[in-house]
Amino acid sequence: MIENLRLPSELIGEIEKNVEIIKVPQNTIIVSKGDKMSFLPFVSKGSVRVYIENEDVDKEKLLYYLGEGQTCLMSMIASLSDKRSQVAAITETTCDIIQIPNKNFRDWQKKYSEWNDFIIQLFMGQYQSLLETVDELSFKKIDERLLNYLSKNKDADGVVDIKKSHLDIANDLATSREVITRALKKLIVDRKIKKIGTSAYTIL
Repeated sequence: MIENLRLPSELIGEIEKNVEIIKVPQNTIIVSKGDKMSFLPFVSKGSVRVYIENEDVDKEKLLYYLGEGQTCLMSMIASLSDKRSQVAAITETTCDIIQIPNKNFRDWQKKYSEWNDFIIQLFMGQYQSLLETVDELSFKKIDERLLNYLSKNKDADGVVDIKKSHLDIANDLATSREVITRALKKLIVDRKIKKIGTSAYTIL
């Protein structure tokens, strides 16, 4: 990932010298709510699910997914100020995670304008994802939210293969399993998706 970034060779050298790259198995929590953030995690390979937890009602809500070359908006905020994380993150697949120490993260912000521009672009991208989540929760019906959820996971042919259970999807969308089952059936009846396998759908 690092070598593909348009950054000065001097900075790339500093990154390679100071960061740690770890391989994390699927379904592993890499950040929990309340963790003190001593480093900024970047996804070099794989997919990470970022969510918020409400311990009072034992619920969680998906915020967004992180893919290659991305980091979490909330982690950036926590790392910049040495604060505790307000969100949790778990690997959806086996991941390679780049850990950038907070001190280096902040030093590079001051030393390299290219690094600062790169971080701002990431910040704005995750901020937009967060706004989309708020918009969906506030204004969209569950079938619209589900269709959008499926569309984000489709391939070039419009096929999405969801390996998750209806309960897992319900947790992502902050609803119940029964609601997701009904919404999937409605999308099929409305000819917005077509089921082509046990967990595979075509977006029409």
